[in-house]
Amino acid sequence: MRIKSVRSTINIIGLKYIFSIILFFFLVGQLDAQENSGIENFAFQSGEKLTFRGYYNWGFIWVAAGEVKLEVKNEPYEGKSAYKIEALGRSLKAFDWFFKLRDTISCYVDTTSLKPYYFDRKTNEGDYIARHEYWFDYDKDQIYSKIKKRQKPTKKDTLENKFICSDIVSVAYYTRNLDFSKYKKKEKIPLRMLIDNEVHNLYIRYKGIEDVKLKSGEVYECLKFSPMLVKGHLFQGGEDMTIWVSNDKNRVPIMVEAKVLIGSVKGLLDSYEGLRSTKNSHFKKRSDKLEID
Repeated sequence: MRIKSVRSTINIIGLKYIFSIILFFFLVGQLDAQENSGIENFAFQSGEKLTFRGYYNWGFIWVAAGEVKLEVKNEPYEGKSAYKIEALGRSLKAFDWFFKLRDTISCYVDTTSLKPYYFDRKTNEGDYIARHEYWFDYDKDQIYSKIKKRQKPTKKDTLENKFICSDIVSVAYYTRNLDFSKYKKKEKIPLRMLIDNEVHNLYIRYKGIEDVKLKSGEVYECLKFSPMLVKGHLFQGGEDMTIWVSNDKNRVPIMVEAKVLIGSVKGLLDSYEGLRSTKNSHFKKRSDKLEID
């Protein structure tokens, strides 16, 4: 009974971390305004679908805890041309009976600049239910927020947005289109992050190029970087997360590892569909599954 109780505790803690960690892959921020001019989307297209498996480690045990699915669609927002990016995080069915996680995120971004118009996160983790919504007003340089948590009054707020801050998903797709050849190894790239209705000035540190090996023996050359984390209920702060993104035209996130307050977690790309390019790419098919060693 004690072993079963410990395993349950491990998985509950892990499930709470997994979705946030994998989505942090998709960094909550935006690079400075100079990077925002003349951006060209070469990395993704409507119809792209990515699935990640999340694992939690406590001691020497790695436990499969959940998955995250992301999808891109062409869908106008208030008459403007936009991509709708959706993310679904869920616990594995084997764990639903004691801790059911169903988190969903959707955001709309401009098809040219990739700046966000609207962000909506619905959190359903066990007994914790919440919804965070953000509207981006570029004419007034403001963000309007609306936060509703279970059995608590709805909170509305207005935040300044003079230097462009993005949401947790849209910035990832923006970052996939950056020219990393301009940065030196260990160089810091500043970003502004919107976390729980607060804007933080942080950075990601570019760590150069590193290979990731698949179980098939294939090797993917990846861009490697670490974000500066905010100390809180998930992280200890500092650079305790590492992200690997394919160094090709698709710039697909391959793997993420992070230390959390209890143990560590990792997310691995499990499958992909509808990639934009197979030319000069590690991905020879537009749709397939991966097994990372």
